[in-house]
Amino acid sequence: MKKLLSLLILAALVLAACGGGSNEVAATVDSTTEITAGDVEGLMDLGDDATVQKQQFADFLDFQIKWTIIEGAAESEYGITFTEDEIAAEADRVIELNLIEGQTREEFLSVNEVTEAFLRNVALQQLIAADLRVALEAEAEPPPQEAVDAQMENIDSVTQVCTGHILVETEDEANDVLVRLEEGEAFEDLAIELSIGPSGPNGGDLGCSSPTDYVTEFADATLAAEVGVPTEPVETEFGFHVILVSERTVPTEEEIISGLKQTAVNQAFDAWFPASFAVAVVEVNEKFGTWQTEPAVGVVAPVE
Repeated sequence: MKKLLSLLILAALVLAACGGGSNEVAATVDSTTEITAGDVEGLMDLGDDATVQKQQFADFLDFQIKWTIIEGAAESEYGITFTEDEIAAEADRVIELNLIEGQTREEFLSVNEVTEAFLRNVALQQLIAADLRVALEAEAEPPPQEAVDAQMENIDSVTQVCTGHILVETEDEANDVLVRLEEGEAFEDLAIELSIGPSGPNGGDLGCSSPTDYVTEFADATLAAEVGVPTEPVETEFGFHVILVSERTVPTEEEIISGLKQTAVNQAFDAWFPASFAVAVVEVNEKFGTWQTEPAVGVVAPVE
């Protein structure tokens, strides 16, 4: 939603409002679907006396063209369609997720200078995107065995470790840390007190990541450590670490296959949209701008 609403942050020369509800054709998609100036204006709530900026109109026209293309392509390629009741329910969900406490639906739309028609389009977009991803997952082929084997042979790169550490300057200080831990002091408290690393104020927590994100000595220790047991001092270029691995996840071959397949689906999903735009035939009324495919697909506002 935030990404979609970002197009509302606009700056351009002022163009007199195109005449509310105008039937003048602003664009045609694939020679069959006409988008009128009124359709575009119907997405915007600028107030009774507001004028429409050239760039603003072009951005909303671009939005409407692209999602007209997507709606048609999703239906023709995958049979994806939704009823008005389904779209309305999704619009309600979008509002619920984005309302600030105490804000009404009408206030939300007004503040963002959009209408229920715009909200409907956002809801439809999200429904299409979700079903499109399901369709792409269904037709995705299993990853090549050589890709699976490559990850299995380099399993450390896909292993996840959740780690904390206490970094001190000398080995003696690290051994003192271990003594205090054995005496029952909390790892997080000692990290806050003693660690010279940037994670110290956060109790030494480094979060969860691949061991390959760390220097070699530290990475090797996270892979060898017993989960839940502080390590002996580990020396790196930064000093001496007492490391605590709270969780280590080594993916199975089945999980690697699933991950590779999901990556392929994500790539197909990202590629599907520009591919759909590229094959669409779009004509834009020069009064409102021009349609370009290079360097980026979209409506370019008219020049003064």
